[in-house]
Amino acid sequence: MRWIVAILVCLLAACRHPAYLLKPEGRTFILTPPKSKPEIKNARRHPSRKTECDIESESFSVAWHGNTARVGVKPETYYAPPAEQQKQQGTPAITIAESGPRVYVDSLADLQKFRDALAAKEDAGCFRHAENLQLRQAITERFPFSPQIAVYLRFGAYTRTSYFDLTPEFVLRLVSPTGGEPDLSFYAVTRAAGDDRMRITLLSGSGKALTGPETPAYFRYLYWTGASAHNFRATILGARDRKALEDATEHFLSEPDCEKRGEGVFCQSIAATVGTNAGFYVRVNGRDVFVRIGGTLGEALGEAPDGMRELGRGQVLPPSATVRRMYRGKLIPVNVEGPAKNIFSLVAMPGDEVTY
Repeated sequence: MRWIVAILVCLLAACRHPAYLLKPEGRTFILTPPKSKPEIKNARRHPSRKTECDIESESFSVAWHGNTARVGVKPETYYAPPAEQQKQQGTPAITIAESGPRVYVDSLADLQKFRDALAAKEDAGCFRHAENLQLRQAITERFPFSPQIAVYLRFGAYTRTSYFDLTPEFVLRLVSPTGGEPDLSFYAVTRAAGDDRMRITLLSGSGKALTGPETPAYFRYLYWTGASAHNFRATILGARDRKALEDATEHFLSEPDCEKRGEGVFCQSIAATVGTNAGFYVRVNGRDVFVRIGGTLGEALGEAPDGMRELGRGQVLPPSATVRRMYRGKLIPVNVEGPAKNIFSLVAMPGDEVTY
């Protein structure tokens, strides 16, 4: 009898398989998840503090009912509308056009404030570090966002802060010149057993450009300008607790010198001659392909198996191709509104899968 009721319910609901929808909107794209209630059940377990854990900000809110988080996301415009090409005064033949979408600074600042509020509630004992990470991921899976904004919400507004925390699923790629074939090394970021702190371990390559720290810690990836505004350096900071990491970050950004790190702080700046990226693995036809944070699936499909760029490879996706993204613990399809090539603009997330 139960299965008959289930079939009737399924028929009435059209039995639609859940899927994301990627569609153009203004100067960017919006990724809309399947419809669901704004409730995240079992979002925390046995918190040491259960009261005064709610958050209310300009664009986000979290209200706790036991271990269930009721989340609110207010409509927010993150990208400025396209500006009309303006003729440069005194030179009628020259026009100025923007090269890409501009993000409103205030909107990005509010997003970061929400992340900071979550971190403060974590420190107060409202939930654990891993639950904070899972909560942010769940929010990006339940509400429509521009894919890049979803990355900022989940991992931090790094284009504004110049850093992001290294959490599980991150991978570091370092390319070092050797005089012949460059040395390519990959490092995995994983959670230490029975601990919220992380480990950075060598996956492949010689590993000469970065000495993996021996003890677990909270790690942060910083990128800062060196000799010029276009000369970026990467630095890995680590500390025994998040408060110490915040202090080390503030100190380093004011005086970027690892020799002056505080006691108990891991600090290593990668040589300027070494190409360094932090990102994730995307599965393409069963193999792991590295994509930098903020990178698109178009980059994943233009990479060779060893992680180096394949120059001149055409961006053509077979009609049978399927793209899947995590949704509540399962991979579901990403459908595209408009030209199929729009899928190349989808900013990658950990666990994305492409098959064709």
